[in-house]
Amino acid sequence: MNAPTPNVFLCNGADKPADVPQDAKVVKLAYSKDDPERLVNLKLPTFVGQVYHLPPRILDLLEIAAYVFAADRWAHRGPKEAVEFHAWPRSMRFVIRVREANFWSRAEVKEKLAAALVFMTGDREYAFEFLPGHSTPVTSLFDREEFKIEPRGPASVALFSGGLDSLAGVLERLQSTEDDLYLISHRSGQPSTKRTQKKLVEALTASYPGRIHHYAFECGLCNKRAAEETQRTRAFLFGSIAFALAHRLLLTSFFVYENGVTSLNLLRRQDLINARASRTTHPKTHALMSLFLSEVQEAPVKVLNPFWQRTKTDVFQLLDQVGGRNLIGSAVSCSKTFQRLESATHCGCCFQCIDRRFAAYASELHDVDNCGIYSKDIFVDPVDSPDTRTTAVDYIRQATDFATTTDDRFANERLFELTDIVDYINADGDQDAVDKLWQLCNRHGKQVVAAIKEIRRQLDDPRYKVKPGSLLQLIADREYLKDDPRRLAERITETLIGSLPVAFKTTKPQKEADLNNQIDALLRAHGDDFRREFPATQFALAKVVPDHEAKNADLLVEAKYIRKGTPPSKASDGIAADITKYPSDKFILFIIYDPERAISDDTEFKRDIEGKRDCLVAVIR
Repeated sequence: MNAPTPNVFLCNGADKPADVPQDAKVVKLAYSKDDPERLVNLKLPTFVGQVYHLPPRILDLLEIAAYVFAADRWAHRGPKEAVEFHAWPRSMRFVIRVREANFWSRAEVKEKLAAALVFMTGDREYAFEFLPGHSTPVTSLFDREEFKIEPRGPASVALFSGGLDSLAGVLERLQSTEDDLYLISHRSGQPSTKRTQKKLVEALTASYPGRIHHYAFECGLCNKRAAEETQRTRAFLFGSIAFALAHRLLLTSFFVYENGVTSLNLLRRQDLINARASRTTHPKTHALMSLFLSEVQEAPVKVLNPFWQRTKTDVFQLLDQVGGRNLIGSAVSCSKTFQRLESATHCGCCFQCIDRRFAAYASELHDVDNCGIYSKDIFVDPVDSPDTRTTAVDYIRQATDFATTTDDRFANERLFELTDIVDYINADGDQDAVDKLWQLCNRHGKQVVAAIKEIRRQLDDPRYKVKPGSLLQLIADREYLKDDPRRLAERITETLIGSLPVAFKTTKPQKEADLNNQIDALLRAHGDDFRREFPATQFALAKVVPDHEAKNADLLVEAKYIRKGTPPSKASDGIAADITKYPSDKFILFIIYDPERAISDDTEFKRDIEGKRDCLVAVIR
């Protein structure tokens, strides 16, 4: 496994260390408007002006968090089709000039900082070197220790993104306590995000006058388009901002509202591991953040998520109960708002949009949610994007599995993931923790199944054909019940049916190797990660060498070329011989290239072969 190219970030005017490798990518990060190399938009003086004063260590923390977030967006992880598990994790090194270098250089501080970032991002390494000599001028007359925020009574600090979960959490806390709510919002420059937060804050203020205090913190890249959109470190930035405000209010905790299914983010596919799976609000992330912030505070600090036992459907139902029904359409859950169209606020195709739409139907609140806020209606319109199609099918497959799984099977199949969770949730021992997690996922699964039934009842009009490629069609065909190798084989078949005839339009392949060369090139061009006749698959006493083998699925691909004058029986005899050689746990895709139309009856040809074992036969002309 090759180590990733190290990324080295020099912040606040820090010089390049002598031990930086020659192949490292070195970037200077600065946020001062006077710096010609400025790449970070950080409105720290504005935020400090809002809270009057922050001590040097907290100012350092906010700058560190901002630089980490900016670096996260600068350093590209790699293409999505690079499915090798080492392709996405990055090596991130920071050299930062700070105000309290002695504190930040402590081994335990750097260890806890790196541990939190490595887990939440899935990156290989975070390393920090802190240098003395950094300072910034006071922001205003009130930027002194004697000026404090003086809450008039009980107070709470909560993250407020403008999404459904944070809105529901704030409304519930406003109804169940007498606390003033200090809301922290991060803004990276999207105008729609600002509008959403402003609109919701105004509505909350009108309903609860005098109890809402909103603090916005702007941070992101500037003068450069972000190369990486996963934004795994946004949780670190968001949490650091909330901690800074809690510190000023003399509070030892703050709230992060996120439903438990999203927070846990249990694997929906095997390639969604490490950096590919978001763990920004994972229970372990919150625990590691609590440990790190406790070092900064030099006293216990807690990051709290009261929603870890709720599903997205539960959040919808809670909003209806606490008077937030009329605000549902104004809350924005979309993670790709830059892809929305015209007046819509959601793209309709990202995971968050898909999750929200199913939850809206499960809670019977789709009438207030589906009010023109989605750019694309994936239930009735064809889903053109393979990513959207895969995301939707994976989502439904996991939910239906949760709905039918037993607690024992859940524990056995999810053992690896559960080990990172059970120690970090409120439970009476491991068994109680696993029971609570199973109950959460099982309820979520049953809610999604209920949503599917409601969607079909509302949208599947028997008088009309369902549009091919729509989610309704995928549901009707039960595509989510197909295993991964079969789905991958069908996707490959779609690609080759459209591409092989074009590739050989003028010149037919001379031999089968030419056909396999073209198939290999097409698979690589479309992002499927395959070995080409390597390595041999050991079975019984023989070594079988498939034409192509998927690295990330139990799928083998065999290609047969029926040249002019070759009887189809020769291809079927060769396939029959191959079928007996391969392991029964492998799915086989047989590509039959028949440009001369030697096979008279495709259906019968395929049926004879597919009846012998679990495989797919594709005849292409």
